[in-house]
Amino acid sequence: MLCTRDATSVQSSALRWLVGASIILVLTIAFAPLSSFAQGTYTQSYLPSAYGTYAFVGNTVLVGQTAPASLAGLCGTAQEPLNSTGTVAGVSLPPLVSGGAVNTAVSDASQQAQASANSAAISLLGGLISAQEISAFSTTTLDNNGNFQVSAAGSNFNNLVILGRPYNSTEPPNTRINLPLLGYVVLNEQTSNVGSSNATMTVNMVHVYVTVGNLLGLQVGTQIIVSSATSGMYNVFAPGIISGDSYGTQVSGGLLASSPSASEVLPCLGTDGIVQTNTQVGLSLPSILTSGTLTDTVESNLTPAFSSGENTSTIEGLSLLNGLVTASVMQAVVDASVDQYFDFTLNGTDTYVGISVAGHPEITDNIPLNTSVNLAGLGTLYLKRVIYEYFPLPSVEVRSLELVINQTNIYGLPIGLDVIVGDALLTILAFPQLG
Repeated sequence: MLCTRDATSVQSSALRWLVGASIILVLTIAFAPLSSFAQGTYTQSYLPSAYGTYAFVGNTVLVGQTAPASLAGLCGTAQEPLNSTGTVAGVSLPPLVSGGAVNTAVSDASQQAQASANSAAISLLGGLISAQEISAFSTTTLDNNGNFQVSAAGSNFNNLVILGRPYNSTEPPNTRINLPLLGYVVLNEQTSNVGSSNATMTVNMVHVYVTVGNLLGLQVGTQIIVSSATSGMYNVFAPGIISGDSYGTQVSGGLLASSPSASEVLPCLGTDGIVQTNTQVGLSLPSILTSGTLTDTVESNLTPAFSSGENTSTIEGLSLLNGLVTASVMQAVVDASVDQYFDFTLNGTDTYVGISVAGHPEITDNIPLNTSVNLAGLGTLYLKRVIYEYFPLPSVEVRSLELVINQTNIYGLPIGLDVIVGDALLTILAFPQLG
């Protein structure tokens, strides 16, 4: 999450952001390539991803992606460099795959997206394929003339052996080797697409295809991928990218921490106005809360003249701390937009049906936004919390309910525990470029 600040003066903060945006515009004019004059208003996005191993047959996952790392949903931009890493000690599902540590990394920088995946001490197909180390690298760049380029430089094998035969570290792209009575394997598999407004490249260093019945008992159609790296850059022809997500619940701090439930991430390239939904029927976080259905949605529409988005999070049948707080329905809604002149709007709302806080009859469905309640012997309860941010990027976040534990309590909850229920967030990635 971005650093947060409760809403105070939307207009004054917006004015300060626009002044900052004008400075970015001056810098962009000074350094933008000449080709951008003909391209119209656009926003660059970087979408690298990587993983160590993956095995599947049709729609059935046999081995989930190990140590996945991605900037998808974070919508990296040149003005806000991002990076992410992943690691896992090993994976074992013989005869498919057995291996040691996997390390992945993805990043963006000015006019570059990069991804890497390294898998150590790997064995496939019961030892028919083995390697000391397999590394994949994928890089996408945009040169000063506005042309996209992709590269797999740095990808290599260390002590790769297939059916007893060694292969060196510089096998040509898309080298195919037959596996008798099994199928085939492609080494240094490279798939790329380079266009005028986007480019992507995927490098799968080892890709096994099972095409015939076999003594290993693997189903025909099984595929195994080791060390996969994908890089991509996109010129989104819109004033800005609307980034964000929504989720049902999240608990942070201490051993009771739990990751976001029923989360839905807004794609960086938009949804063309189509609502994407994640629904979870019922949730139980022992000693903290229970709920009925959680429904989270995201939606955005990016056009040359206007970018807009809306995220929602709906919680039904909430009971927090054994009925200390209950609600029939809570719904957080955020909206954001930016037009071709880089004028933007942010709006956050929250609605309740049947809210009740034990010992606080003043809490009703119609309480104002950003209501807070001090719960004696427990902590602070925030209701209908709406948070606006303008630096480094404009954003709006709504949390239907947030409980921060700051006192020793009868529930045994650790001080510092933060419980969020019903969260929706939108951020505008809008940087004026030459049009």
